[in-house]
Amino acid sequence: MGDAHGAERTEEQRLAQRLFGGAGVTRKRENEDTLQEAEDQDVRPPPTHWQLFALDVDVDVPSSTDAPTATAASDQSYAAWVDADDEQIMVPLVGAGARAPDGSMRGVKKLRKLRSNPSEQVISGAEYQRRLRRQYERMHPRPAWASVAPSTGESSAWSAPLLSDLLSAESGLASRGVTRRLTPDRLDVERLRDANEAQERAEEPAAIEHIAFHPSARSHVLLTASRDRRVRLFQINGSTNPLLETLHVPDLPIKTAQFHPSGHSVLIAGNRPYLYAYDIRSGKTIRSSPWRGAGKMVSSAGGAEVDAGTERDLSFVRFEPGAEARLVAIVDWGAGGVTANGGGQRIGELRMNAPIAGMTWAPSTSTPRLLTLSTEGRVHVWDVRNRACPVMAFDPGLFGAKGLECASSSLVPSAWAVGSASGVVNVYGGADDRITTSATLDGLVDTPVTAPVTDDVQLKPRRALGNLTTAITSMQFSHDAQLLAIASRNKKDALRMVHVPTLQTYSNWPTAGTPLGHVTALDFSTESRYMAIGNSRGRVLLYALRSYVS
Repeated sequence: MGDAHGAERTEEQRLAQRLFGGAGVTRKRENEDTLQEAEDQDVRPPPTHWQLFALDVDVDVPSSTDAPTATAASDQSYAAWVDADDEQIMVPLVGAGARAPDGSMRGVKKLRKLRSNPSEQVISGAEYQRRLRRQYERMHPRPAWASVAPSTGESSAWSAPLLSDLLSAESGLASRGVTRRLTPDRLDVERLRDANEAQERAEEPAAIEHIAFHPSARSHVLLTASRDRRVRLFQINGSTNPLLETLHVPDLPIKTAQFHPSGHSVLIAGNRPYLYAYDIRSGKTIRSSPWRGAGKMVSSAGGAEVDAGTERDLSFVRFEPGAEARLVAIVDWGAGGVTANGGGQRIGELRMNAPIAGMTWAPSTSTPRLLTLSTEGRVHVWDVRNRACPVMAFDPGLFGAKGLECASSSLVPSAWAVGSASGVVNVYGGADDRITTSATLDGLVDTPVTAPVTDDVQLKPRRALGNLTTAITSMQFSHDAQLLAIASRNKKDALRMVHVPTLQTYSNWPTAGTPLGHVTALDFSTESRYMAIGNSRGRVLLYALRSYVS
């Protein structure tokens, strides 16, 4: 009986060697005789009732004298599958034999980059794999959090860095410290890896609805909100831009998501009567109670009377500037109302006589002043605490007003811009020589609340920029108000950069080859080192503004 079993085992080993190319591969029989004959081998016990899968092919383990130590094994990586034929295959890098798998010459020149010296022409298949892997790692560097060694304790799980830790650490490009004046003839821009390239790609990526940089100047964290009802946070370093967190809000079509000026929380809004607040430090998300009108009859955008007690469509949010901001302005695009919210409690409602077309907070004011723009071209300056409108301004040359932005700095005082449905952007103030117009932003904002309001203050723009031909959907000033980015999502590659002190549009960027697509959102980082541009294809293009980088 023993001789029969021995002959059968020898035949199995011979067949295994012939099939698998090695004498170390053996098939284990689940019977008592075989287990006794193979007592010195690593034989797996028969599968129990709770095992879903059982391996019936084992690979012999090297002896203890040849096996690497535990410390050495942790520093080495082994391939899950090794094909002996890879060493026999020869891959030509140059010449007539260097062709694509389909026999064409497509992509042949890229093989030249794999050569270690100009005289090298052919390499083995295994070496070809190693060089391809090396080339990939050059183009896609390993993120910092993935290179951290596991802990020495019992648990060896690796984890991504906490968002709170990133916000307190220095990362990304370094600023110059002191902002210099930009020239209007050339904008120094460098293309970087897409900001959201680290996210999992779906078959059809959702369009980007809103993007915003974290207010911290030490670390660069970018927020993106897309039509798949997800808010994602990325660590921006210019090379890998790893994904930090993803928030899914199934019951809210997200239109905007804003960091609180303190940087501790995120407010998410859309065309629903409620908001979501996400606390970055605790990771908790809270939904507000539905907001409704006062219950009286008001005029809608179409001229019909509607009940203001209906649920509001809260699609736009603006925080009061400053780290200790306690007020947030929220636009109800449906009914044309503007509400102010402090600490999660509704404190009042401000109402104009025409549908709202834009809203922003006045920069650097001791008293909170909110600027709202109507579709008729009238700008209302609101004293939020007293809920009064001390002044109204009107530009008779502005038709189809759409969008309002303002900024101020030591280099560019009191600059503000108003977009239109025709693509024209009117810019007021912001001149180097402080050219006086019929009304300045400082003069409008500093008007005392007790001043009587009679006729509209006449507005006269410094210049009307006609670079775009479709409705303005995005406008953003840089941190020092020297740059103004304007864009329209209604036309492909419709983005322009404006030098605010001279109101000249840069001609060197963007170019005809810049892959902008339909721009849906844009933003500058806190010190304008980066500029992010979102489009309808779900991409967030990232650029470094070298004029602000040391």
